[in-house]
Amino acid sequence: MAYRVRQLTPVSLSEGPEMDAIQDVLSNAFQSDLFTAVVTAHDPAGTDTSHVGPFWKSTVIAGLLGGEVYVAETIDKKIIGCAVWFGPGRTMYDTEDQQELSLGPLMASFNEELQNWWHTDFLPKYDSVVASALGGDDVKHNSWHLQTLGVDPAYQRKHVAKLLIEAIAEKAKVTQSSLCTECETETNVEVYTRLGFEMMPKGGDKNTSKTFFTGVNGHSFPMWVMARGSKLG
Repeated sequence: MAYRVRQLTPVSLSEGPEMDAIQDVLSNAFQSDLFTAVVTAHDPAGTDTSHVGPFWKSTVIAGLLGGEVYVAETIDKKIIGCAVWFGPGRTMYDTEDQQELSLGPLMASFNEELQNWWHTDFLPKYDSVVASALGGDDVKHNSWHLQTLGVDPAYQRKHVAKLLIEAIAEKAKVTQSSLCTECETETNVEVYTRLGFEMMPKGGDKNTSKTFFTGVNGHSFPMWVMARGSKLG
């Protein structure tokens, strides 16, 4: 089956069938995701997945305001995948409108303890780990950063993720920019390795290159930094 990739515009910020479809895809893709459960202080073993869609929807909104958002869809226009990218010179939450329309509502849904963990623990450590792995504070900032990529489980292993990555890889070639992302499961490390990414810093493996983050609920998730591009050391 053939699929196509389409870039969304900020008009898609409005509530409607398209945003609902994206939220459904990301909910299905990340319904058992340990990272999502930890950063939203939910029980990873629980059956409540009501937090998944709203969490990733906030990422999509940030991408529409400050980055680029792409969806993969079938010939009959069914959305089956979504990727959020931030281009060179841009980062997530780097503008007032992202903070107001994406980060603000997300933080408002958290209790004070979780808000403090995000601001004093998670985000500072995340930035430090990524900068160290890539070899400098400016490497991610000068690269195309893949904030998230989710594919509906019914369409995984059908090259949908590759299409969503190659859409940006073609742009990156023009400016010789690198691509970078983070993975929170060994399965995703394997997927991105097949797509041309490698663990950073170079020479590491899945054991030596991972860092653990522990949330307010006491659960932890691992993270690997991965990148693709000739300029990486």
